[in-house]
Amino acid sequence: SSAASDVYKRQVLMSRKMMSDLDNKTGYYGYSSESGNVSGKDKKKKGNKGGSVLGVILALIQLVLSGLLVYQVVSANILSTTYLAVLVIVLVVLFAIALLTQKGGRTARTSGKILSVIISIILGILLFYMGQFLGFLNNYSDGKKVSEEPFVVFVSASDEFGTYNPKENYRSDTNILAVVNPKTSTVLMISTPRDYYVPIIAKSVAPDSYDKLTHAGKYGTGIAYDQNGSELTSSGWNWAQEVTWGVGNTAIMDTLKTLYNIPVSSKNYHYVQLNFTGFAKLVDALGGITVDVDKSFSTKTYASYDEDNGERKTYKYKKGKQEMNGNEALTFVRERHSFGDGDLQRNRNQVKVLKALSSKVLSTSMITNTDSILSAVGESFKTDMNIGSLVKLQTQLMGKSEFSKTGWQIVSYSVTGQSASQKLTWNGLFKSVMLQDEQSESNATELMKLALDGTDYTTLENKVKEYQASDNK
Repeated sequence: SSAASDVYKRQVLMSRKMMSDLDNKTGYYGYSSESGNVSGKDKKKKGNKGGSVLGVILALIQLVLSGLLVYQVVSANILSTTYLAVLVIVLVVLFAIALLTQKGGRTARTSGKILSVIISIILGILLFYMGQFLGFLNNYSDGKKVSEEPFVVFVSASDEFGTYNPKENYRSDTNILAVVNPKTSTVLMISTPRDYYVPIIAKSVAPDSYDKLTHAGKYGTGIAYDQNGSELTSSGWNWAQEVTWGVGNTAIMDTLKTLYNIPVSSKNYHYVQLNFTGFAKLVDALGGITVDVDKSFSTKTYASYDEDNGERKTYKYKKGKQEMNGNEALTFVRERHSFGDGDLQRNRNQVKVLKALSSKVLSTSMITNTDSILSAVGESFKTDMNIGSLVKLQTQLMGKSEFSKTGWQIVSYSVTGQSASQKLTWNGLFKSVMLQDEQSESNATELMKLALDGTDYTTLENKVKEYQASDNK
């Protein structure tokens, strides 16, 4: 009886303990606690819910920034469809990772939040620079647009200092036709001597009227006006008459197009014009250029430059590669008296300098500095090209694997001729000129057609070497 009583007591005590434990943890009927007590595990779960919400918010911010970046890239039109698709996929995957981590453990959730913050910061920086880039494109959106279709650029350096006078035409000291083919990443430069004796193609000039090529720039639009503002016909004026020519580059560009029979439409025929001041500033803005000098010589500056304090300085050039600043490069391309073949060697030197300039201007590192370069050149530079579309083209090409391997490949050819004295249409005087060389012109025409048709760089370079060897015989 006593033993049975002890057993019964122990059973009662055990039952009470079990009921007490059940009541404290889950409530009397096994549901959530009725006593208001929350276990440590439940507290942990409640805190995790708040952490996940923060992670989701950060992921959503990341998504919004990603969408804005894609919108700006599409607006700038700087990526091909393939690369744009890759960008979108990468951004979506990063968003998915940031979001899915919030369903994992504490470590995964923390890592997800950090990842979202880092990605958002990077996206914010990219959005800032894309905004700057779009602003630049909008600021330079005037003029004829360029695309991946081959085009020709007349590169002219006027023999004047300071800023351009919008009411004046200038003589062209440098006359280079750059045939640009984005599909083959090639640039062919054809240089024509400034004193080349050519027929002037202009509305107010009689057919078969010959002059120096440099004077063609003075004919402007090719239309002459008398003192009353009336347009003059080709037979209505002569060199002794005071007339005003329409301002522009039409006459010289048409003269060159006719001379070489260039098969290019007007929409793909552009010009870039610098004067001496703009040229020197451009070289300095690029941080100088490296030029391979053919022959050693020394010469004084053509005129007093800004940094010369009004005095003409003497510059020395040694055979081989030489670093040049703006004034040194300008003096180099102006000199002709130090050479036996005079203007022909100057012509070759101008091509060398332009190639050095082009290599820097067209390089990847210069894309982000285009605005500062144009600002440095200022009002000593003008073009009919839409600079924004030109920068877009360069950016698009940089995204192509074949272009990234080679970049722009530049080849050049200089037209030759023979010295003589001939009467000029501009002033009716007999002056020293350079007579045309038909074979040399034919070579230039053939090279331009090959470049426009998509001939590769190696073939063009071999053709140039062949023609140069023939010219030197």
